[in-house]
Amino acid sequence: MSETIDAPITQKEARLRLGLGKRDCLADYLPSWLDAEERLAKLVVETDDLLTRAKYEADLKSLRQIIEVLRNTPSHPKRSYGMWVWAALVAVMFGAGLIGYLKWVVQEGKEMPTGHLSFDDQKAQFTKVLEIRRWSEAEEILTSLSEQDAPEDWISEARAQISQGQAEEQGQQVGFLIGNAQAALEAGRLTDARQFCDQIERIQPDHPKLAKLRSLIDEGLLQVRRMLIIQTTQNSIEVGNWQLAEKNLAELIKLHPDHAEIARLRSRIDEMRATVEEDRAKANELLTKARQLDNGTYSAEALSILEEAMRIAPNDELRSFYKKVSAYGRALKVPSEYKTIAEAIQVTRENDRILLAKGTYQESLTIPAGIEIIGESRKSTIIEYEGAKGSVITLNQPGKKSRIASLTLRHRGLVNENERYPVVAVSGARLQLEDSNVSSASGHGIAVINGGTAELAQCEISQSGWDGIVVQGGKSSILLANVTCRDNLHNGLDFWEGGSGRIEDSQFLKNGRSGIYAIEPAGKIEIISTRSEHNRQLGFYLLSAPSLSVTKCEVHHNLLGGILIEDSTKQTNLLGNKVTENGEVGIAIERGVQLMRFEGNVVEQNKGKQVWKDAIFPEPTETESISVPPPPPALQE
Repeated sequence: MSETIDAPITQKEARLRLGLGKRDCLADYLPSWLDAEERLAKLVVETDDLLTRAKYEADLKSLRQIIEVLRNTPSHPKRSYGMWVWAALVAVMFGAGLIGYLKWVVQEGKEMPTGHLSFDDQKAQFTKVLEIRRWSEAEEILTSLSEQDAPEDWISEARAQISQGQAEEQGQQVGFLIGNAQAALEAGRLTDARQFCDQIERIQPDHPKLAKLRSLIDEGLLQVRRMLIIQTTQNSIEVGNWQLAEKNLAELIKLHPDHAEIARLRSRIDEMRATVEEDRAKANELLTKARQLDNGTYSAEALSILEEAMRIAPNDELRSFYKKVSAYGRALKVPSEYKTIAEAIQVTRENDRILLAKGTYQESLTIPAGIEIIGESRKSTIIEYEGAKGSVITLNQPGKKSRIASLTLRHRGLVNENERYPVVAVSGARLQLEDSNVSSASGHGIAVINGGTAELAQCEISQSGWDGIVVQGGKSSILLANVTCRDNLHNGLDFWEGGSGRIEDSQFLKNGRSGIYAIEPAGKIEIISTRSEHNRQLGFYLLSAPSLSVTKCEVHHNLLGGILIEDSTKQTNLLGNKVTENGEVGIAIERGVQLMRFEGNVVEQNKGKQVWKDAIFPEPTETESISVPPPPPALQE
């Protein structure tokens, strides 16, 4: 079909080009030829060689013209109107005859045997089914005629016609499959070619072309496999994986020991392996040098050396050490390198450390997560800001905790407004504050809100306009170790609207209300080895805690009383506490409080009752009730 067809062709020519006989029905073969058309169209698109593509385009054009002719050309000439009238009359007569035939043939659900038809009618029926290649029906008709003693010579001739028709049909099918297999082989579709061969073998196992086709397919598959192995080997060499390249080369040698590419690939692998070994040795030298520079602090030189080693020959050991060294923070010095703390903060990254020389810094700072700010000492390094304008320190970024140490943080100026800023605001962030003073707050000294957490050690919070420390919100928490809250206008430490905390080895002294005040904390409150003295109301005032533990604490000289527990506090334990010389009452526990353990407490020399369990307190009047301090103002962006 490679010739170009420009002039129209007839239906007969089209059938001859496709190898169809007079009695072959196009509908039986059309799906296969349409599939061939689709494959030719794909070859036209995918073939790079111009001459081969031109051949495919010519074949495709020829095939499409032939199929179009056979689709559009009627198999019989159009009949006249008179012929249509005659056909209608014949149809009516045939219909009436059919009704009678059914009544005659079908009796009690069984069809009348074919033998009741005349010999000529059965011969006509045989000829019809033979033309449409319904071999089983043709065999049934012959069997019936044979039983009716039809002439043997006619029966023999009819059987020969069936055998000839079956052979022709089989030959056409095999020829079609042979053509498809060859086309698929030429197009490089080896899997399709093998499937066509499988179909041929099922129809005609001994076909003379089958063995040669399979041999060509196997050779093609082997050739493809060799090409893939060579390509994979080259790719492995290019990416530096000489181990995989060696494996692929061994496979190629096994398949084709004398292949021309083996020597070239072997030479490339040897060169690459030598280069890789040299790079590894150099990278190991650089790693050793970087380890010698590692002293646990940030080193730009060590990082540069490791980055060079990673470029030369990356490996897991290098990656691990680089990750460790790159995690070291830098040291940014103020004011020698940066004039202000804010300027240093702008260039910080996680794990960096800002070192402050002694002096007073007039700044309001928002601290990123994961950095440190360290002064020379809490006495000599001070950060202050006007109380009416904002907080000194604000933390509002979730993530790794930020550490502040060896500083004094304080407000400047007097404020008497309904909304006041804390010196330190921790909103949803994490703070570690060590060896620091927080003083002169216009509002709270430290406000932990919106799920923030704060850990304080060796700190003093004093002279706050409201509470020394406030913990607000269900997920907010605080951990105090050796912290002093003193001389604050309201409470030393205040939990409200939720919050939880642990207080250990701390002091609450001379606060305007209570040392520790907790109203409806959300979590457990633990107070251990802590002193609360000389507060103007109570040492500890605890209301509606879900879990409360007060252990080995000293509560003395508080004006209204020592320890007061109210409002159905749950799981309460008071163990080994010393409560003396307080006004009104030593320890008062309201009826309804769930007291689990009350052991080893020394309660004496208090002015009123020493221990008052199941106490019933009168409802406080408006003037007697203790007001809850207001929250800090909204954080400024």
